[in-house]
Amino acid sequence: MVEDSFLTDMQIKVLKLRKKGLTQEEIAKMFGTSRANISMIEKRARENIKKAYNTIKIYNQIMAPLSIEIEEGIDVLKIPDIVFEKADKEGIKVKYNTLELIEFIKEHASEFIEKRTVKKKFKIYVLENGELDVGED
Repeated sequence: MVEDSFLTDMQIKVLKLRKKGLTQEEIAKMFGTSRANISMIEKRARENIKKAYNTIKIYNQIMAPLSIEIEEGIDVLKIPDIVFEKADKEGIKVKYNTLELIEFIKEHASEFIEKRTVKKKFKIYVLENGELDVGED
C-alpha cells in the first residue's frame, strides 16, 4: 500500500492505465496476469476510494459548525434563504450564490426532492470554509 493511501501501488497503476483508455485485457498482458485479476484489482480500488470518500463525508458532517434541518414540504427555492440566514448568524460565508446553491441541492440532495418540494427531510451541513454537504436527518 502506498504510504498514506488506501490504494496499493498496483491499484494506482491499474486506475491510471484505465484512465488512459486501456482495457483490462491490455493491462493484464502488460503485467502478465489475467483479465479477471485486473478486474478484481480495479474493483477493490474503486471500493477503497468510495470508503475513503464516505469517511471524509462523515468527518465533515461531524466537524461542521452548522447543520440545518430542511423539513419535508419546503419549497426548494426557499432553501437558499434558510441556509444564508443561518450561516450569517454563525459568521460563515457560504461559497455559493442562490443559483449555485439550488444547483448544489439538485445535484447532492435529489433523493430528498420531488419536483420543487422536499419529500423527505434532510440536513445541509455548512463547513467552516463555507463549503456544503448534504446528509440524511
